[in-house]
Amino acid sequence: MRLGKLISFLFFCIINIFIYSNDLEETDLKKLYEDGLITKEDYEILSDNLQHSDGEYLYELRINGELKSKIYKIILKNRKKYFPLKEFFKNINFVNYSIQDKERITLYLGDTLKEVRLSPTELKIDGEKTKELQSEALIYKDNEIYLEEEFFKDIFLKNIKIDNDSYKMYMYLSFLSPDSIAVRIQRTKEELEENNNENILSYTNNPKLFELGYLRTQFNQIFTKNKTEGDKFKKDWESTLEYQGAALYGQLTTTYDIRNQQFEDVTLRYNDIWESHTLELGSYSAGSGEAREWGLSFKKDKGYIITSNKTYVIKENVPIGSRVELLYMGFPIDVKDSENGVVEFQNSEIRSDREYLLKIYEPSGKIEFRKINTASDYNQQNKGQIEYNIDIKEDDESGKVRTDSKIYYGLTNNITTGLGYKRELERINDKYEYLESGKFEVIYNNFLFNYPYVLVAEEGRVFNSIYDEQNRRDTKDKNFHIFKGQIDIDKIRLKAENENKDRYYSDKRKNSYSIEYRPFNGLEFEYEHEKKEYYKESAERDSKFTTTYSKSFKNILISTEYEKSLREEDKYTLNMYYSGFRTFTTRWENKWENNGKDFETALTVFSSSNRILDYTVEARYSEKDKDMITFRFNLKYDNWFNFDSFVDKKGNQEYKIGIDRITDLKNPREKIENIDSSRVKVITFIDLNNNNTLDDGEPKIDNVKVKIGNKEITTNKKGEGIFYGIPNHVTYNLNPTIRKPSFVIGNNKIKIKGRTSSTLTAYIPVKPLLTLTGIINIDSSLNKTQKEKMLMYSELLIKVKDLDGKVLDMSIPDETGIFEISGLLPKKYYLEVSYLGVTYKIGKLDEVIQLSYLEPVKNNLFAFNVFNDSIYLDKKEF
Repeated sequence: MRLGKLISFLFFCIINIFIYSNDLEETDLKKLYEDGLITKEDYEILSDNLQHSDGEYLYELRINGELKSKIYKIILKNRKKYFPLKEFFKNINFVNYSIQDKERITLYLGDTLKEVRLSPTELKIDGEKTKELQSEALIYKDNEIYLEEEFFKDIFLKNIKIDNDSYKMYMYLSFLSPDSIAVRIQRTKEELEENNNENILSYTNNPKLFELGYLRTQFNQIFTKNKTEGDKFKKDWESTLEYQGAALYGQLTTTYDIRNQQFEDVTLRYNDIWESHTLELGSYSAGSGEAREWGLSFKKDKGYIITSNKTYVIKENVPIGSRVELLYMGFPIDVKDSENGVVEFQNSEIRSDREYLLKIYEPSGKIEFRKINTASDYNQQNKGQIEYNIDIKEDDESGKVRTDSKIYYGLTNNITTGLGYKRELERINDKYEYLESGKFEVIYNNFLFNYPYVLVAEEGRVFNSIYDEQNRRDTKDKNFHIFKGQIDIDKIRLKAENENKDRYYSDKRKNSYSIEYRPFNGLEFEYEHEKKEYYKESAERDSKFTTTYSKSFKNILISTEYEKSLREEDKYTLNMYYSGFRTFTTRWENKWENNGKDFETALTVFSSSNRILDYTVEARYSEKDKDMITFRFNLKYDNWFNFDSFVDKKGNQEYKIGIDRITDLKNPREKIENIDSSRVKVITFIDLNNNNTLDDGEPKIDNVKVKIGNKEITTNKKGEGIFYGIPNHVTYNLNPTIRKPSFVIGNNKIKIKGRTSSTLTAYIPVKPLLTLTGIINIDSSLNKTQKEKMLMYSELLIKVKDLDGKVLDMSIPDETGIFEISGLLPKKYYLEVSYLGVTYKIGKLDEVIQLSYLEPVKNNLFAFNVFNDSIYLDKKEF
């Protein structure tokens, strides 16, 4: 016994010498204990001492709760822990790093690619120096880089827990791991695949020669009082009928003035006839009386026009009866009611290179947004893209026809060519003469040191020569040459224009340039200089400096402008918009002209909804004309009652009271809220051949509930139903709910979009679910009794998978060897039959099968023969 204790004591001394010389590791100590060379008590004492000693230790590592390693080695030195970086990267599959000069590390973390640069002297995160590293922050050993715990946690971890008793380490990452990113990408891929697998069935109106549409009836009783004519009210009335319906395979819109017994504009419009171009044929009212002008236009509508004085006007076609708000920076700055399906905004806030939103409140209650960008694109086109702008219109006074046409074509992505032809009317020698002219234009856009620029060269020529005796000039001299240029340098835009005209014009040459500076969103500075030279007069110059500033504070938008001109007096504007009220918006406009001497102010309140009550209240005062104090009030109730009033300081008054009603002429009892609408006829049918088309012999199905927005119908016994008053130019989803069991719509998604007032027919194919039936035949060579066959049936597993390998359903044959898998659609599947037993080594069967609605007993019944080494599919004739 004494010898055994002596040997144990010697081992204890040797082990302690090893421990304090840092040469013994935890694994060595554990091996001594397992070999019985030290006692459990000695092991626990020595292990505890080892935990507080310098050396290398092995931990079980879990990252975000998942076991990554059982031998994650860390270094303990001077009571500081050091973590191996390469091993850590390996455990999380992180490869987005590089090591330069064996000691400088650059890595990019997570999906945000946070940049981390690590060197022996400093740590930088996203270019910012965060900490200086001490000389012992990094340890290089055995082709591994160890980083001190403090810095390791700062870079990689949200939390860490270390259990020194059980040698377990739990890390929680502060960034998205590559595995998590891979999972997210896979989910996105699956979602995209699901969307790609969706079959979109889109329907729109079939053009019709003629179909009754919608009629809008307006009638107003008018009471007016003019103080110069006495204190009595005069009575009058006005009434109009607006009609919109399908005609000549387009959309006919017209207004008839009952009071004056004459038609206003009559238009036949073909929307989106080609590449967002619209064709319009019309007979237009030419002012007072019965004078009319016919016209034709074919063009791509940009949503705005630029007037001759370079002001912007937003003009858009909207559903008749709509109320439209103009939004800038998210705030309503103006509101208009549509007239004959058109809304037009002229507002001082409308400027170039800004983005606006039209918020359209349709009479149906639906709200639609349209984006308008007033960008100066100079009609640039991409390669192969083409744009037309053709306008032909009769001139009532002369009885002749005016023509103005332009075409732009993209030769490359940088070069656009434009051709124009104009046949205009001019009164020369006391009669109207045609002047025919052409224009050639080249637009070039590119980058200069990463700064985008545009150059435009334009040449205009008159083709015919007519001498004007009164003014002593010839039309052959009505030519011009224009050169424009624009470049954007960061927040600065430079523009220049040079225009030269021949002697037919009074002005000879114009040179202008401008500098725009936008230091941040909402603040703009602009300086413009212009010089004009004339043939018979002296030259004139004009310079103008303008600054505008728009700023929003919660529910308030403040817009200011100051304009100083060389030729005009200074102007100031201050406009405020408040949208904090629940149902209405206020606009307060202030304008000072003539160096602030002439002041005009206006306060407007308008409703910001279109459900039951629409109104506009306006009060206006002018310092220049002190009698100009006016009050205007407009009210619309529930799309049938209308009230208008106007009062000024002098006592002049006007009141209008009337009705405003829309009727579907094919179903007058149906309530219609929007004249620019379609009837939508829905037909549900059983798609027996799975081609999503209603074919002869395919039965229609009833009791299918279909929704469009908040409207809902149920198909009748003929499988049909109809919606009334579905607004046009908006894409809707048809959402069917099939009440009968064993029927689905499959992966179809059904969309509709009305374009004209004709009836839109949408077909909804309904898919009966199929049942796959299988019969297992065990070959007689196996010599199985019925009981043994029943056991073998239970050892077979049948899986149905899609063509991507995803398992859809599983089944096991019953005691007779028959199995069924229901709820399938008529398409191809993988059918897998596996033997799970141990008696035989039977190979797995993996076959592609096709299910069909046609002869389901024959086509959806499969027989399988099982042998001692394989399973075969045997398609039977049943």
